[in-house]
Amino acid sequence: MKQWFYVYRQWLQRELQLRFRSSALGQSWLVLQPLAQILLFTLVFYQFFQVRWPSGDGSVGEYGLQVFIGLGLYAFVAEVINRSPSCISGHPYLVTKVRFPLLLLPAVVVGAAAAQMLLSLGIAVAFALWRQWHIQALLLPAALLPLLLYSQALSWFLGSAGVYLRDIGHLAPSVSSLLLFLTPIFYPADKIPPGMQWLVQINPLAWTTEAVRGLLMHGQPLVWHAWGAHLLASLVLLVCARWFFLRIQPGFADVL
Repeated sequence: MKQWFYVYRQWLQRELQLRFRSSALGQSWLVLQPLAQILLFTLVFYQFFQVRWPSGDGSVGEYGLQVFIGLGLYAFVAEVINRSPSCISGHPYLVTKVRFPLLLLPAVVVGAAAAQMLLSLGIAVAFALWRQWHIQALLLPAALLPLLLYSQALSWFLGSAGVYLRDIGHLAPSVSSLLLFLTPIFYPADKIPPGMQWLVQINPLAWTTEAVRGLLMHGQPLVWHAWGAHLLASLVLLVCARWFFLRIQPGFADVL
């Protein structure tokens, strides 16, 4: 286990360094990119479409912070979806020539995406608490736990299936783009018709987004029965995804 942790840490550091190695601004893009997106979407949805949250003061700063929280969580899930299908097939030398714990490669994708998410949420927490302190903000790690487990399960599944079905890699960007507008990121969940509110509850990203906003912006406690349901479902999917990965792993070398 100690060796696995060491290998994981080394690959995660390598992933983060390679991502910005040829960039003049380096890791500053972890902050600059979401900020640029917030300015764009705030202009379109807040100014053009006059979208407002039902609670709050209706200011552009409040709207931008709501969007910033949602975008930080969405960017995490989108990166897992987009990068996981090639995380195994992109390293054939590790599959065919070296005894390497391949389960770690999808975990590195999740870890790198989580690093960017935590940085974005750290900025959001600072601004939210500067506006108004809520003790419920201490529950943020618990609110994020199911989404992290869901994402790891998704990465194991996409990474292993992507070895055999390369079409998954081409389909992933379309799925992540669709998820952007099906999740209440630029608009409040109240805008969704009552008969379709169940979509928010079963969508892990939507539920987590609403839960984190509630903790940071409004001091609302977690809905523990919904949190427990998502935690249980994410654990089940994690076990199933790990079994699926190990089940089809012996054929990786034949395909690659």
